[in-house]
Amino acid sequence: MSPRPIRRKPPEKPVDNRKAIRNIMSLLKDHKFRLILTVMCAILSTAFTIIAPLFIGEATTIIYDGISNIVRNTGTLDITGLINLLVMVVILYVVSAVFSYLQSYFLIKITTKISYDLRERLMDKILSLPMNMVEENKRGDILSRITNDIDSLQNGITQSFIQLTTAVITLVGVFIMMLSINIWMTLATVILIPIAFLVIRIITKYSQSYFLKQIVHKGSLNGQIEETFTGHDIIRAYNQEELSMEKFERDNEMWFDQEWKSQFYSSLNGPLMNFISNFTYVVIAVLGAVFVLQRAITVGDILAFFQYVQSFTRPIQQITRVMNQIQTAMAASERIFEFLDYGDEENPSAKEITDISEGITFENVSFGYTPDETIIKDLTFSVKKGEKIAIVGETGAGKTTIVKLLMRFYDIDSGSIKIDGIDITEYDKHSLRSLIGMVLQDSWLFSDTIESNIHYGNLDATEAEIVDASRQVYADNFIKQLPQGYETELNEDSDNISHGQKQLLTIARTIISTKEVLILDEATSSVDTRTEKLIQKAMDRLMENKTSFIIAHRLSTIRNADKIIVIEDGEIIEQGNHEELLAQKGYYYNTLKAQLKENDL
Repeated sequence: MSPRPIRRKPPEKPVDNRKAIRNIMSLLKDHKFRLILTVMCAILSTAFTIIAPLFIGEATTIIYDGISNIVRNTGTLDITGLINLLVMVVILYVVSAVFSYLQSYFLIKITTKISYDLRERLMDKILSLPMNMVEENKRGDILSRITNDIDSLQNGITQSFIQLTTAVITLVGVFIMMLSINIWMTLATVILIPIAFLVIRIITKYSQSYFLKQIVHKGSLNGQIEETFTGHDIIRAYNQEELSMEKFERDNEMWFDQEWKSQFYSSLNGPLMNFISNFTYVVIAVLGAVFVLQRAITVGDILAFFQYVQSFTRPIQQITRVMNQIQTAMAASERIFEFLDYGDEENPSAKEITDISEGITFENVSFGYTPDETIIKDLTFSVKKGEKIAIVGETGAGKTTIVKLLMRFYDIDSGSIKIDGIDITEYDKHSLRSLIGMVLQDSWLFSDTIESNIHYGNLDATEAEIVDASRQVYADNFIKQLPQGYETELNEDSDNISHGQKQLLTIARTIISTKEVLILDEATSSVDTRTEKLIQKAMDRLMENKTSFIIAHRLSTIRNADKIIVIEDGEIIEQGNHEELLAQKGYYYNTLKAQLKENDL
């Protein structure tokens, strides 16, 4: 059975850091070779940068000693030695820049491939989700995961990996170089580092929950924006612009509230680290002056040590600056993997069904979308091959649910649905659905040409067959009147043609699909009476020798159905053909009489 819909609320807990890191590492493990090259380039680039200040310090000492010798007339400036040191410094920085470029190059190749793969995995997940999960998730939120969250993850990995890797290597290398100059100044510098990391940890732990809430509200707001654009005409028609704007402002305010808190608390790292860094400079300046007076170190060593102190504190400042990106990336990875962890639609059987030889039966079928509300109750009826069965009833009676169960969009709670005496759960879902063509009340078309939309019903159909299908539903005339004819591009909402014309195209698409079973869910409800009669004739030809389920409110359109089932609250209250139901003078008789009277008016 399909899993029940779960109402999810925005998470209130911080991101699970360990799980987020495991998720990110699982993405990186498929790129081990490039990752190793990236780390090697980072090590070499940083190493050359770390070594350079030693030569600069020696050059400073040569200049200082040379000037002293000239002043005291005891010697001259060692120009050759100075030039050699400066050339070495230039070479070191150039080589470091080359390896830094290679590091960025390899890492960008890794992250762009990760983003590419994640988009494919998310799209594949969307296409394999159970229907209840598809209906449960907002389109805007799913879109946000595919676009915003993947971008946040990619940027987070790219920026944080480079800076964190460089920072760690720099800290280790600089620590060794500082020890080689003076152990006491090194200890004075290092003793302040635990304080810095403690500050980072406290602030990060406090701000992390806001980053996840910010992303959740961002996805929710994207969903509302999409709904506003999709239903723009409805908003205008009911003069609800102000209400829509109020709702947007409320959700936008929630996003803003979480965003500024996350940015504010994480931005405290920078000023605090600057304070610790400046305090370190003061301590080193005092100690350095004392050691120079004691002739324990040279002036060049002091200069080199100050550069190393700057190089030592800069990685920590880098870590604090990238914490925003790291937290956003981890929150994004949690949302991405949360969606990827949703269970796929179960399809345990590989048994193929290619045709129907006898018919379809519903035996004591019961079903509810939620455990506490049963929509279909002990439903039993049968349809022979080639029969037309009409299902009528009030809105919400369960008519559309019946065909959804037939297509196994949902699995029933009890009872059975059989084709040729075999339970449909024994068949592969894809092969079962390949037998069924649908025309729904809400026509759905791609943002593509009219020809491509009709062609979607049967990718092997020829251009002549597409035109013939259009003629059968009387769509050929209006198509040819369009400027580009069959090559007319439908926009995103297909609203550059009328709703009735869209329905004609979906019917043409169903005709060309040549399915064994047809489901017509209010297929003619969006067209005028004259067009409806023309389409009805085409439908009659279409349904010849095909098993058809017709859901209709206009009872005049189902007079020639072989069997009519009247549903009320998920139960059959009447069934029979048109004449038999009229003779019963029940729901069908009274409803048809009311509709005919309404038409006369």
